[in-house]
Amino acid sequence: MEHTIGNLGQEIWQPSKPYENLTEEGVWHCRVNALLASMPELNDGTKGYPKGSVELGQGYVLLRKRDKQSWLLTREEAQVISEFIGKNQPLHHFKWWVRLGLLNGQIARSLW
Repeated sequence: MEHTIGNLGQEIWQPSKPYENLTEEGVWHCRVNALLASMPELNDGTKGYPKGSVELGQGYVLLRKRDKQSWLLTREEAQVISEFIGKNQPLHHFKWWVRLGLLNGQIARSLW
């Protein structure tokens, strides 16, 4: 219940009419839930990744926030990464990402 109230609170998009917007969001969620309960074939069960995320494959996904500017690797960083991905692979510019979605649904967070 607290989780639902928190989600609805985040979806208030006009602070001048917060209760009206909260009511509209609650009604919209109730309509969607009623529709899915009456017609379960509409629910394909897949959940998309958030906007701006990058799928890495094998169940991993980079999640926002990320660095706006790319940066070049130091010699030591380039050596370690080239050993990991293969000596003949080109090294491009890199960006810091804050979160990584894991196979089991957990989210790993960096200290950046």
